[in-house]
Amino acid sequence: MAGITIPPEILATMPARFGIRSPQLGGPTANNTQFWALLAQRGVVADSPTSAGRDPLADLRGVWPVHGPVTSTFGPRSLLPGEQFHTGIDIGVPEGTPVRATASGVVRFVGNTDGYGLRVEIDHGNGVTTLYAHLSEASVVPGQRVERGQTIGKSGNTGASTGPHLHYEIRQNGRPIDPWLSLQASRPAGSGGQSVLSLPFGNLIVATAQRYGLDAALLAAMVKVESGFDPRAVSSAGAKGLMQLMDGTAAALGVRDPFDPAQNLDGGARYFRDLLQRFGGDVRLALAAYNAGPNAVREAGGIPPYPETQRYVEAVMATWQMLSRGS
Repeated sequence: MAGITIPPEILATMPARFGIRSPQLGGPTANNTQFWALLAQRGVVADSPTSAGRDPLADLRGVWPVHGPVTSTFGPRSLLPGEQFHTGIDIGVPEGTPVRATASGVVRFVGNTDGYGLRVEIDHGNGVTTLYAHLSEASVVPGQRVERGQTIGKSGNTGASTGPHLHYEIRQNGRPIDPWLSLQASRPAGSGGQSVLSLPFGNLIVATAQRYGLDAALLAAMVKVESGFDPRAVSSAGAKGLMQLMDGTAAALGVRDPFDPAQNLDGGARYFRDLLQRFGGDVRLALAAYNAGPNAVREAGGIPPYPETQRYVEAVMATWQMLSRGS
């Protein structure tokens, strides 16, 4: 079914006309956002011509609503209850960070909803809208004209949120699309690399991060919190080396000498990369799994209520943000 193109005027009527139900949508698919997300997941695309041949997404390219690490990516998320398809990306920033419009437009909605918390939606014309969620406050009202870069509110932790961040969406003709396709124009691969190079083992950390498609600043933050950049560190539980691998984990990863920085980093980064994939790109959940184990995260339906794990996740996130700002 991949590659099928259906005119948007037909797709727009399908949920209501046919009463389509899906366990992924939790009821009738009158919810247009979830309906389009499911279609995107199934490979059905809408025929949405642009006006005068101009790319309606051009104004959004390379513009970030806030500056911080991407802590959760766009796409299917089926491992935890209630999370089926992440229709945007999450950017980790402290609560109260100014949030800016990524293009000029007219504010279409300001208000609270259960999942999104306080959110702002902006209509940019040509069928393109952006959404900014989990805000602590909004500084615009419906019908207000805003310009690119204008502050529209402050980041927060409202709604269904596991920590302070901004949830950012781009929609075209009602269909969520991956914001990273627009944002990556201004952020080179391996972001955070410049600030990491000055750290102990910086070159090795950057090279390892690039090998496994990780953010170098995130990997460096894990090393800092895990071992303090000490390749000979041994925890009270017996975890060894830069990213503190237990003997069983090291053996499973093919790490013969956990005190060898290159071997240890390679194994730890590979393991964390696999956890990221397992938990749908959610950095917080992957970090919690690295600390407490993936089974503990699944059983808790999120970050386990262990003080050590919660402190660990917050420490890595804070260090990551600091290194990202320095890049």
